[in-house]
Amino acid sequence: MKNRYLALLCAIVITLILVTGIGIYLKFIVLLPLGLGQEDLAVALPFRMLADEGLRYSVRLAMNTTDPPPAESTAAPTTEETSEATTEATTQATTESTAAPTTEPTAAPTTEPTAEPTTEPTAAPITEPTTEATAAPTTPPSSAPTQPPVTGETWRFIEPQIDFAANGKGDAWFDDVLFVGDSRVVGFRDYARTGGAEYFCNVGMSVFQVMAGIQCADQGFEAQSLETLLSHRRYGKIIISLGINECGYPLSSFRSAYGELLQTVKTLQPGATIILQGILGVTRNYAGDRSYFYPENLSKFNEVIKSMTGNGVYYIDPNTLFSDPDGYLYTSISGDGCHPTGKYYRMWADWISYAIAQLGI
Repeated sequence: MKNRYLALLCAIVITLILVTGIGIYLKFIVLLPLGLGQEDLAVALPFRMLADEGLRYSVRLAMNTTDPPPAESTAAPTTEETSEATTEATTQATTESTAAPTTEPTAAPTTEPTAEPTTEPTAAPITEPTTEATAAPTTPPSSAPTQPPVTGETWRFIEPQIDFAANGKGDAWFDDVLFVGDSRVVGFRDYARTGGAEYFCNVGMSVFQVMAGIQCADQGFEAQSLETLLSHRRYGKIIISLGINECGYPLSSFRSAYGELLQTVKTLQPGATIILQGILGVTRNYAGDRSYFYPENLSKFNEVIKSMTGNGVYYIDPNTLFSDPDGYLYTSISGDGCHPTGKYYRMWADWISYAIAQLGI
């Protein structure tokens, strides 16, 4: 019996040595040039490689490239909350680029939001150490305020003056729409189902997972991969909202995977209009010291998404509605710093309808 325990102990030690050796190789030879995995213990990296689609995709891409892509950040984040989809971003995020598309609403908000419904998250939002303008901006939130902010106060979300629902496409436009996305799209599904739209979404979803065949289900279809779904059903419009869970990976990996996804959708749904939604930011406190959530980084990812438009592919930017002049998600509309609360999902859905109408789709 003693010999058996000794043999088992030796096997465990040898296994740990082998796993650690593989982890050291992955950490310093494979991942260091990519700027990934450096916060992980060497012994844990082999297991992360098995579980993390984005990490594997980045490594494969680097191996197929003469020059490895530069590091965009030092860590790949796990952005989304699994407890409540309505409280993103995951991500979803975003703190986006400060430039608003010319087709986005330009009217200034004028009134303060009303109290949240009782179904909303009960946690009080964290006040962010930003500043508030002394007068309401006359341009979308992504533009600079007309007067300098008052030091020490926070930017506060002001209800838009435009009636998005009355000036949008109407719910019927969404009857042949498929939404594809992360936990922020889960929020749309649960709090703002629009027309007859269907939703291929999951908390924590990334473009890497979609391309690896992750399965999702909705009211109209059973669990299946996106490729299978698009092969058996026809949609007139497809709205893709991904990127918040990818913002810690190399930009080159995101560009390659997103491009593959877009090509797959085009091939399987040649008659569909495709709308790419920019990555909505997170609050300043949620971003903290994680630079991959900063507006400067997220704007790079949104520029990649925007660059893929044309020939029936369009881009809309929710940061023009929900991000403050510094590029962060307004604290007052989010319970967790990443996801809008329920009432603002309804506003977001109406804004999409309005933005689509402005594009003339």
